Amino acid sequence: MIDHLDRICDAAAGRGEQIQRKILEHLGHGHQRKTLPDFTIQRAAELLGVSISRIRALEGSERFPPPRARQAGAIQQRIYNYNEVNRLRELLGERPTRPKTAPPLNITFSNLKGGVAKTTHAIHCAQYLAVRGHQVLLVDADPQATATGAFGILPDIDLGEDDDLSEVILGAPEAIDGIVRKTCWDNLDLIPASLSLQRVDLLIAREPAATTQQLGSPLLRLRQGLGRLADRYDVIVVDTPPALGMLSLNAIAAANLLIIPIEPHMYSLGSSVQYFRILRDVIRRHRDSIGVQRINMLLTRVDEQSPETQGVIKLLASAYGGMCLTNHMPLSRELQRVATDHLGLYEIEQPRGARETFTRAVQAMDRVNADILSQIRSLWDLHPDTPTAADRPSVLDDML
Repeated sequence: MIDHLDRICDAAAGRGEQIQRKILEHLGHGHQRKTLPDFTIQRAAELLGVSISRIRALEGSERFPPPRARQAGAIQQRIYNYNEVNRLRELLGERPTRPKTAPPLNITFSNLKGGVAKTTHAIHCAQYLAVRGHQVLLVDADPQATATGAFGILPDIDLGEDDDLSEVILGAPEAIDGIVRKTCWDNLDLIPASLSLQRVDLLIAREPAATTQQLGSPLLRLRQGLGRLADRYDVIVVDTPPALGMLSLNAIAAANLLIIPIEPHMYSLGSSVQYFRILRDVIRRHRDSIGVQRINMLLTRVDEQSPETQGVIKLLASAYGGMCLTNHMPLSRELQRVATDHLGLYEIEQPRGARETFTRAVQAMDRVNADILSQIRSLWDLHPDTPTAADRPSVLDDML
């Protein structure tokens, strides 16, 4: 029986590899060539907070090439993308950055449950910050690699075993230098994930005591690796698997801001209780390794027409007080569509559904991410010249 099962698995893997090779031959790596959406000068002016005439004046600068154009009926429209808008920001001297004495702010999205839009919000948070000019790194620490796929990378085709965080957490923090990838966003880089991350928990459990003594706590490996990249980024966003294994614990230990996406259902309240109890136990055991300064809960997939949902929202607010972000993300058909297309809302030029539905989704996502950016700025204002976990001021006591 076991031999038969072995043959079935081997044959299935072989067939899958054949299909992957055919896909690769057909695409010619075209799946990796993602592009940013184009928009008009009006949208560029809105993003920059300046007048259209100011943009036209900037375009006369030798430092900025002539704008691109497209035919729109009988007229030619000037068009831009986010990268070009950020170059205009530099000409204006308005490119945002973290305080000079502050390290990058690390945001970790974490939950025990899947299906709460955790990855969706990690991606959109990173893209929102990039749209506004920040230097951002998105770290995919989830073996499912959904965030990786959203940037046009197919892990089984495009990545080798050493192209994710595995070696960083297994004892080689310096390996992080070789796994950072550029994306179509000039100011948004990616550390991809693959299924090989699943081996991390097993191998860490087998790590010899001498190795741990030499390398230090396994919980600090990601923080050590990210520390090597500190001069490159303003914000580092980490997506985690729906569990509190070694990958998630590394991400939490590296975080300044922990965001917990949660659906407003009664069973989610029970799940959140379990999550906080496990997190409490982890903190008690590894007090010196955890540097989280703030925890926020983000309500996702909110049915705004449901009285039951509104009741649960009130319960969550009474239970968690100031931990809940002001804004939430409603259920959105448009968000479901773009996820199917491996795109983000900020990457869409022409929505498949109604423009009004799309606009509502973008505005809701903007409000959520504006809340997160506000949290980032408030943490930067808290003694930014004390970067170590032991010295970081904590605002956790003021949150309940």
